[in-house]
Formats: sequence, C-alpha cells, structure tokens
Amino acid sequence: MLPRGLSLRPDFLANLAALSSGYVLSHVVKRPLVWGYPISIMIEPISRCNLRCPLCPIGARELKRDLGVMSLENFKLMLDNVGRYVKVIALWNQGEPTINDHLPEMISEATKRGIYTMVSTNGTLLHRRNLMTRLLDAGLSELVFSIDGLTPDSYKIYRIGGELEVVVENMKEFRKLRDARGSKTPKMIMQWLPMKHNQHEIPYLRAKAKEWGADSVEIKTAQIYSEEQAAQYLPDLEELRRYEKQGQRWETKRRYQSCKRLWFSTMIDWNGNVVPCCFDKDEQFLMGNALSQDFKTIWHGEKYNSFRTQLIRHGRVEEMCRNCTEGLKSYYIPLTKLEAMAPPDIPPVPPENMPKKPDYSDLFDLPVKEES
Repeated sequence: MLPRGLSLRPDFLANLAALSSGYVLSHVVKRPLVWGYPISIMIEPISRCNLRCPLCPIGARELKRDLGVMSLENFKLMLDNVGRYVKVIALWNQGEPTINDHLPEMISEATKRGIYTMVSTNGTLLHRRNLMTRLLDAGLSELVFSIDGLTPDSYKIYRIGGELEVVVENMKEFRKLRDARGSKTPKMIMQWLPMKHNQHEIPYLRAKAKEWGADSVEIKTAQIYSEEQAAQYLPDLEELRRYEKQGQRWETKRRYQSCKRLWFSTMIDWNGNVVPCCFDKDEQFLMGNALSQDFKTIWHGEKYNSFRTQLIRHGRVEEMCRNCTEGLKSYYIPLTKLEAMAPPDIPPVPPENMPKKPDYSDLFDLPVKEES
C-alpha cells in the first residue's frame, strides 16, 4: 500500500527522484539544488477559530499577521499556480477549516485533480454548519478529529470553548453516514495530545476511538512556547514529549539538523502568502505570494534559496525551528508502543476513574444522541 497520495505515474516518480537527488546533493555541495516541485502542500482555508486552545497561537489570540478567509476562486488559482506535481494537500494551518463555507468545494476541486485531501478539525461544527454530507460528496480522503480529553472535564481544560459531547455526537453521525454509503473514505482519525491533565487516559484511547467511530488513533506530542506552559502541560512521561531540557531551554529531540520540508513541501496562507512551513506562524520568512507571482519563481527564488542555504550550512537556528517536528522520533507515537509499556511507566489512573466494565463504557458515559 502506497503512503498518502503517492503515485506510480512516471511524471510523479521523475519529480520525486529530482527532489530527492537535489536534497541529498545539496548537503554534499553545501548549496541548494532544487530540481523538482513540491509534492505536498498545506493551504490555510481560514485563520480564525471558534476555540481558544492555549498552546495554539490562533486559539490564544496571539497571531500577529493579518487574518482572513480564502475564497474558492483564489484556491483554484493557487492550485493552477503551484503545479501538477502536488499529490497531497493538508487543508489547515492557523484556524478551524470548517468555518470556511467553501471547504467542501475546495476539497472537490483538489479531488478532481487526483490530489489526496486531508482536513484536521476540532469537530464541533460539522453538524451545525451542515458539512457532513458535503464533505462526503466532495471526496475527502482523510478527516482528523482533534480530541485531547476522553471525558468532558479533561477535554475542556485544553479545548476551551468546545464540548466533548458535541464532538463525539458528530463523529458517530459522520461514521454512520460514511458506512451507509459503503465507503471507507474519508479515513477517520482521532488525534490526541498527551498532556499532564489527560495522561492517565492512555490505556483507554483505543476503546474510545472505536466506540466513537474513528478508524485509528494518532498520538501527537504537544508544542510549548514558555517554561510556564511546560510546567502546566507537558506530560510526566518523558516519551510523551518532543522536548528535552538543555540548560534553561526546552529543545526538541531532533536526530538531525536538516529539513526536508524546504525541498518537498510548502505552506500557503489564506491570502496566498508563501512561507517555508507551518511553523512560521506570523509569516516572518515570507517567500512570495502565490496569487500575484509565478510559483516557480518563488520556489527557485533568492529568498527560498537563502533560507535553504542557511539550513544546509548552519542547521535549524531560527527561533521558529525550535518546535519543529522534522527528524523527531516522538512527533507521532504509536499507540501500541504506549500500550505495551509496563504499568509503572504509565502515570497511575486515579481510583475514582478506574473502569469496572471491560470496554470502559462506565467510565465515559457521555450524553450523546441515541441512534434511531
């Protein structure tokens, strides 16, 4: 089975070979050689969110750049501009993508072009905005539900403004509609950030994901921006962190200094602004604009190549790279790995939270709608 969106078409394989050889040789000759075009892009449909998650710049209302909504017309123009080699589009960045009224049409447009489409959502608005059938009709490939607590009390500590009951109801209804079509797409993923207040829930993730309709669980490590956030949110178990303490700073446990993103992918914000990746939250390193410039001139331009040169010669020295997940073993953590840990390695479950039924249903009694 091929990875997300990858193809065996000759033109795709030729572009992938060009990118790969350029990336490798760039680190040999110590200057950027970029012989292909990105195969994966992130596009930001909107830079607004209905929740106030404290570790997210848009949720914490700390984003400094202009905020707005991408139009369907501009989305099509950007797809035309970026090129025919793109095979995967992640439709999110800073903001809740389901707030954009044209999200299903964007997915449909990308699907027509043979592109694998992914949406990450907090899951609170799917029913309210009448999106379930529209997303299914659009041909969405993958839908990620961000759920960082298995009970209403643990959920609301981080997903401020959201209600777990609503998200669970939406997940179950979406799965019901998908199954009624006899379809296995979009793949439904429950994503969970381990933090100090929810780390005891690890043993129950698999059962709850299945009950709520997810096909799989992704455990993603949380990012922080301050010592105070580290103390409040980082989990006790070291393997659940992407960071290690180096002196007075928390640094990611990266295995290498290079970054494939600058050769294989790019990030386009709602207004067409092109930045190196999703970690450039405030467009500090603006490379150009995909609505007013030919993307080829941006991709091979002086700004992009200067950034690549710095990376090749000096590593990830910019502050935005501090949270980067490139080269991490602990960005996404296999659930089976955590479940296999010895009991002493998993933070203890509070006595009042101990389940009495094998499927844990007594522990997580949520007021969701009964199926008719």
